[in-house]
Amino acid sequence: MAGTIKGVKMFTKALMYVTCASTLALLCLTVGNVIMRYVFQTPFSGIMEWSQMFLIISMTCMAHALVEGRFVAVGAFIDRLPKKADFAVEIIMGAVAIAYFTIIGVQLLLQIAPSIQFNELYFVINVPRWPMYLVLGISFLACVPATVVYVIERIKNYVPLSERGILDDNPDLAILALVEGDEEGEAEGGVA
Repeated sequence: MAGTIKGVKMFTKALMYVTCASTLALLCLTVGNVIMRYVFQTPFSGIMEWSQMFLIISMTCMAHALVEGRFVAVGAFIDRLPKKADFAVEIIMGAVAIAYFTIIGVQLLLQIAPSIQFNELYFVINVPRWPMYLVLGISFLACVPATVVYVIERIKNYVPLSERGILDDNPDLAILALVEGDEEGEAEGGVA
């Protein structure tokens, strides 16, 4: 089980590097287009379509964000629930997310065959669209094992409400305690 979790984390980290490369390419394309437009008065052709493609490729980082728990949590509903229900709702939402990612990913992969059959192309740059369906489908399907890993780690690291301390309920205090602990350790190390 630990090997599988490690494999999922390595795969999602590789996808994150794909996102970094795509974002860098998008940055270079945008800067190059600005220079070409305002300095040479000849902008790149198809800049919007290239930007769309790089943005689609940058979606591959979703799975890494899930595995690492670096997604944006909106607590408008969850914060109003009792603390005991918070953990249960998070597990249920993990199951819903797995179903959602699976359905969307499979539907995107099913769009590949019609896209190839009808020779669907980007209008200006004349590049086939089916690779973008493939990339986006893989991005969503990679979120399935990432969500499973996130939920498993949430269950493994669950601390019952009765055993929680003030630092468990307030991550900002936990970070502050770690920082203060490091400063005290440095001060003691400097004296000795």
